[in-house]
Amino acid sequence: MPIKFFIQKRKIIKNSVAQTKYIPKMQLEPVVGMEEIAEMVEKKSTMSKGDILGVLSEVESAAAIYLENGHPVKLGMFGTFYPVLEVESVDTPEKVNSSLIKRLRCVFKPSKFLKNILKRAEFHLGDNKVREVRYKKKD
Repeated sequence: MPIKFFIQKRKIIKNSVAQTKYIPKMQLEPVVGMEEIAEMVEKKSTMSKGDILGVLSEVESAAAIYLENGHPVKLGMFGTFYPVLEVESVDTPEKVNSSLIKRLRCVFKPSKFLKNILKRAEFHLGDNKVREVRYKKKD
């Protein structure tokens, strides 16, 4: 099934000159959760939806614990989640301490398998309405 997109009107500043441009913008579909994934896997396997949800829940918990402890988590042909730090810099090595760490984040890198699937995605114009970006006014 092709991915739907729409036309978005944007203000782009190029060489200090504001220009109006139009871009394709992906139309996000509703979020798919573990329930929907479990239902799909249930149809393709001999496991019940409850068993699948239980396994997915445990994978989620285990992956979170490993990430929290600094381990990258590879989920087979899906890809790898990497823990990364957001930090501040200082001028000398002596000033480096844990207070410079602002937060722990997670970055996802898809596998070659998933990248190839994403390359084959097809796109389709959802409608001809042009949508504008709503810029926040500065105070």
